[in-house]
Amino acid sequence: MILEFAFIAKAVVIGFLTGLMSGCFGVGGGILCTPLVRMFLDIDPHVAVGTTMALIIPTSVAGALNYIKRKQFDQDMAAKLAPSAVLGTIAGAAATQWVEGQILMLLFALLVCIAGIDLSFSIGENLKKQREKESREKEGGEACANPDSEPLPAKGIGPFVVGLAAGLFAGFFGVGGGFLMVPCLLYFYRFSVKAAFGTSLIVIAAVSIPGTVSHFALMHVNLTLALLMIAGSIPGSLLGSALALKLKDSFLRRGFGVIMLIMSVVLAMRELLPATPF
Repeated sequence: MILEFAFIAKAVVIGFLTGLMSGCFGVGGGILCTPLVRMFLDIDPHVAVGTTMALIIPTSVAGALNYIKRKQFDQDMAAKLAPSAVLGTIAGAAATQWVEGQILMLLFALLVCIAGIDLSFSIGENLKKQREKESREKEGGEACANPDSEPLPAKGIGPFVVGLAAGLFAGFFGVGGGFLMVPCLLYFYRFSVKAAFGTSLIVIAAVSIPGTVSHFALMHVNLTLALLMIAGSIPGSLLGSALALKLKDSFLRRGFGVIMLIMSVVLAMRELLPATPF
């Protein structure tokens, strides 16, 4: 099959943008890739989800490498999150076969909207600051005075629950789950922003492989499209993580949050009004 140049160009650009988001924000990038694939390439909803999951493998690995080199991650937390996240991813991927395509995309639009609100208003980061303020007041101003203080240890059932929930979302929507893990690490475990990004990407790299295998078994993966997007995603992810390690994230997060909100509306319109041209 001979692919049109426009299709190839769109796929590579979508991959680059997905990788850029992955590296910048510590997420797999699927929350951007799936709606773009659906809107601009008119791919079947289930295949859009499964193919995006395949793309997450190289984007998360490439992005995580920069954080690992800079030691901006927590190995113990990643080890606690990963096992339940893998189980959740497999279960979430299996569940997609029982959901009609349009409903899947409308649910995804809602997810993108929620992520956009979080990014636009820095909810996760604000919660983290509020928790630090409460700790300082409670402990006489000493706790968390240093923004680079040690994060809380990965104890109890908390990491298992966070990993499982992130995995379920990852498998069902073809995303990495970082949009859920990052705020949890910021608020509940007092991680720095960059450490939360790095730890999230390591876990995403672990869950994306079984998630892709599960979707592939359901014939939800377009290998040609995945390879085209991977060609753009790896340089995008390396660039994004390099920028995130050097720049403040507030402007990038808010700007991207606005884009997410707009995209959620456009995606919902695309599904409810199929004649809408994109």
